[in-house]
Amino acid sequence: MTGSDRARAPSHVIFAGLACAGLLACSQGAGGTAANTSFTSTTATATATATATGTGTGTAGSSSSGTSAGSGSGSSGSGSGNGTGPLLDTPNDSGCTAVDLLFVIDNSESMSTYQQALTQAFPGFVQAMYDTLPSGLSVHVGITTTDFDTGCTEPEATSMCQSTASADTILMHYVKPTDFNDGGNGSQGRLFEFDGMRFFASTTDDDPGPLVTWFSGAATSAGENGCSFEMPVAAAGWAADPANAATNDGFIRDAGALLVVFYLTDEPDKSPESKTAYADKLRATKVECGGDTCIFMAGLIPPCVSDVNQKLWQVMKLFADDPPWSDIADTANYGNLVGQALADAVASACMMVPPVG
Repeated sequence: MTGSDRARAPSHVIFAGLACAGLLACSQGAGGTAANTSFTSTTATATATATATGTGTGTAGSSSSGTSAGSGSGSSGSGSGNGTGPLLDTPNDSGCTAVDLLFVIDNSESMSTYQQALTQAFPGFVQAMYDTLPSGLSVHVGITTTDFDTGCTEPEATSMCQSTASADTILMHYVKPTDFNDGGNGSQGRLFEFDGMRFFASTTDDDPGPLVTWFSGAATSAGENGCSFEMPVAAAGWAADPANAATNDGFIRDAGALLVVFYLTDEPDKSPESKTAYADKLRATKVECGGDTCIFMAGLIPPCVSDVNQKLWQVMKLFADDPPWSDIADTANYGNLVGQALADAVASACMMVPPVG
């Protein structure tokens, strides 16, 4: 990352609990800056009255214990809750039978601290998600990186939340998997292989411990050797493309499955193609499920991405007017941000998945 944009970006994103009725923000600040943006129940305005029986403002527990707790009155539900009960009483409350979580992790230099902070917060999120989603729901978790040119050494800088490199220079570092396989583990939209697995499959009835162990190892093993021309939007799109079927097949399900794309990056996106080109790759995996309704995006990202409507923000907004996000630099609050609140947001999005058939 570069320091110029970070110095200008205020650390204004906070964890506000479920008092905000939107997935995203309580309000929008002047000039497009999100004020009091948080990981809250994203689709609560449309769904909370239907099935939520009261979720509180619980905060994630410690990363070592992987527990969460909270208290408060339901945001739109009919009663009070303790912040840990399921938002869906049974899998039949909606068409959601599976959740596929794709973590797009920046693996360029400067990311180690953020990768480690995410792994420390992850146990609380998994426990909260398993507690909040219906019993027996299938869960896939996978990781891809922002790298499309493994081993590139050319420095890259940003100004005003955009790359200072020319379009031709950016294209030099954009090797599509349809051009050739660059051989990088987790690059070009391929899933990152760790401990012999491309992704981890479990259910909400399982002990979350093995998933936590696998994810923690994979997320930090992604490392910092990736190209400085970070392309998280392209990574998410190509992760869904048939060009990567050899490594990614079976990860993203269609009918009845919610796809969650979570970005972890400290830089604005440099993906050279249009936002629609990448979004359409994701949509192509959700023909039977119901298209955009079955895709949910969130992230820990630089605030300037929202401020200037950068491409990463444009893509996130294709799937929600106010996509949930927080400042990646606020590592001290990862445990709150990536915990019960994100779990509730995922569950709320799951509630919107249409019934199969």
